Amino acid sequence: MRKEKQTIEEEQLIDELPELLAHFTVVPDPRAHNVQHKLTDILAIAICAVICGANTFTEIVQYGQGKQASLRKFLELKNGIPSHDTFRRVFMVLDASAWQGVFFSWTRSLVLEQTDSSTEVRAVDGKFSRASGLHTVSVWASEHHVVLAQEQVPDKTNEITVIPELLEVLDIAGTTVTVDAVGTQKQIAWTVREHHADYVLALKGNHPKLFEDVKWLFTQHDESADWFSQEKGHGRTETREVWLLNDLSFLEDISAWRDLAGVARVRSSREIKGEVTMNDRYFLTSHTDVTLLAYAVRAHWGLHWILDVAFDEDANRARTEHAQANLVTLRHLALNQLKRETSLKASIKTKRMRAGWDDDYLLKVLHA
Repeated sequence: MRKEKQTIEEEQLIDELPELLAHFTVVPDPRAHNVQHKLTDILAIAICAVICGANTFTEIVQYGQGKQASLRKFLELKNGIPSHDTFRRVFMVLDASAWQGVFFSWTRSLVLEQTDSSTEVRAVDGKFSRASGLHTVSVWASEHHVVLAQEQVPDKTNEITVIPELLEVLDIAGTTVTVDAVGTQKQIAWTVREHHADYVLALKGNHPKLFEDVKWLFTQHDESADWFSQEKGHGRTETREVWLLNDLSFLEDISAWRDLAGVARVRSSREIKGEVTMNDRYFLTSHTDVTLLAYAVRAHWGLHWILDVAFDEDANRARTEHAQANLVTLRHLALNQLKRETSLKASIKTKRMRAGWDDDYLLKVLHA
């Protein structure tokens, strides 16, 4: 009877959780015995802590201890705040695939109602953490400002094996898929087109002949850019120019790149105190619309930059494979909610600080 009563009380407690936190109560608990802290409590504290600025297990514990009274409003915390070792052990043994699977089901629910998929970019971004040695591939949905999914790159393989698997499970129809140079492969172009999406693939020296031929082609094309933008502020001027060439008759051996419609050059210039730096990048694309191409190229860099700057991901030194992979999922989850909360017009870093100071704002983020 007591057990039934306890089960009813736990279900009522879960019902009071913010929807985001309640969604993750289905993550299977890997611990078999000696359980002093509910997995629901551990995950909820960690999610709130990372949203509020914590980047390590030590910081997660400090957040929990400082906010214990607030957390008790929707968590049981029967034995108080778990220790650093408890958080570390749980994230070490937590099944990364199961954790990521629940994360994926959550993000899919966020993007089911698309507004206009023609401007939606699926940015496929590989990232290697020097501190932890973890290599992951993530997919960022530009219009919805969420990380849709991520996958760990197995040892002795590379991103090329992971990217097609991610594209197979995501709904990319009608979107533009952008991929870094390491993923610029004929098979990936075919996979994207098979799923009725367009592609923008970065072209670098890993395809040396094609790379040199495309660069030569643009030296023969001295017309003004097809697309231009300029931004001024904080003492600097940033200019972006895009050229898109659809006549590919001068290029050899391109038939294997399915539906290749054009090659592009993107020139980024920055002027600070009279000093100008310039960088040219080249792309293969199935697009014929230069405006959509320019938007896709710029949207691609959002995820990588945010994780490095706002979450200090490169400095995280959690060495155990599962722990680091699970922390990546945790950071992506926090990023999604912070981007979706739009009442505060501020950077991700500022939003994290505000959430840590203001419990009401944290609830806004959790309910975003």
